[in-house]
Amino acid sequence: MRLVRAFSILLFLVLGATPLPAQARQALEVRAQDAEWAAPLSTARGYAAFPVTLLGRIGWVVASGPNGATLEGPQGSRIELRAGTPFFLWNDKTLQMAHPPYVEAGVLAVPAQLATDFMPRRLPDLYTYDGEHGLLGYAGRSGPARDAPPAASVDSVGTRVVIIDAGHGGKDPGSISRSGLEEKTVALGVAIALAHDLDTIPGLEVHLLRDSDTFIPLWDRGTIATKLKGDRPGVFISVHANSFNSPARGFETYFLSDARTEHERRVAAIENAPLGHEEEGVKPGGDLDFILRDMKNLDTQHWSALLAELIQDQVDVVHPGPNRGVKQAPLAVITNALMPGVLVEVGYLSHPEEARLLGRSAFQTRLGDAIGHAVVRFFDRYPPGTGGLTGSRR
Repeated sequence: MRLVRAFSILLFLVLGATPLPAQARQALEVRAQDAEWAAPLSTARGYAAFPVTLLGRIGWVVASGPNGATLEGPQGSRIELRAGTPFFLWNDKTLQMAHPPYVEAGVLAVPAQLATDFMPRRLPDLYTYDGEHGLLGYAGRSGPARDAPPAASVDSVGTRVVIIDAGHGGKDPGSISRSGLEEKTVALGVAIALAHDLDTIPGLEVHLLRDSDTFIPLWDRGTIATKLKGDRPGVFISVHANSFNSPARGFETYFLSDARTEHERRVAAIENAPLGHEEEGVKPGGDLDFILRDMKNLDTQHWSALLAELIQDQVDVVHPGPNRGVKQAPLAVITNALMPGVLVEVGYLSHPEEARLLGRSAFQTRLGDAIGHAVVRFFDRYPPGTGGLTGSRR
């Protein structure tokens, strides 16, 4: 993208000193040396917002869809916004606005905070904001709103599939906190939040292995996931919560490999324990099945490790506990899933404070959103040689 050289432009945001009635509207006035225009400034949701297309006139190329937008801007900046969530991506960093973007009359409305706070902070050479006078300055050439054509379509490689496994369920409660909160409940809450988050992404097909308190045999989960994926690119994510007789807390993500530490072996033993709940006669496949499975899993092992790293990075933004890093173990639930797969331990139910946090639906939603961001980032590289969900990312 060719960046323009400096010409002074001033954007006057008429926000007022006091809150406005929910249905009131004001104009977002833009003044430049070579142009003047006004855009609607909506307060329909109780906070000031402007049409995302306005940014096309102050240095950004806007690719918008029915549920979000991707912005390519000055100095290689890239912003990804989604309707309904205040979290957004600026390059590789997850940030949070006070309010979420929303769709109004078919156009994504973006909180004014994006222009008055984030842009001046992250691009101070190009944008300045005078809060006292409600004045945003932009050093660059104005122009008509620049809407980019839709980003590279996922159709070039077909629909990508995400299979989400809420750990445990039914007669298998998993770990239980001192207050009685069960791992199966936490896992289901995060899994549903993750599914809702990814359902908004065009080109993704999302499946929940369970959406209620039901029991699914451990060995069946990966097999079901593999059948759902078919020949298409896909990932398998199993959601769990940890427990240990110590003050341990925090989050970690596992991919399939040999355990290297006593901690990894302990987690594998705990998460593989539900095999004891399965009916007599339900056994893993024969020796040949295991050999073939190992060969296929080795082919996706490094992709699983990458997905685990991305999840750790994104969850680290919303989780107050320590980032315990990427780990590996022979976990039965992801053994049968012939695709990149991970098991996410979202926290410790054995830690009273962390257990209270894990029991809150709002925190479960934040965890689901964070894991969703990681999945989208992952598909920007997988399968190799494709443009990802939103086009190639530099």
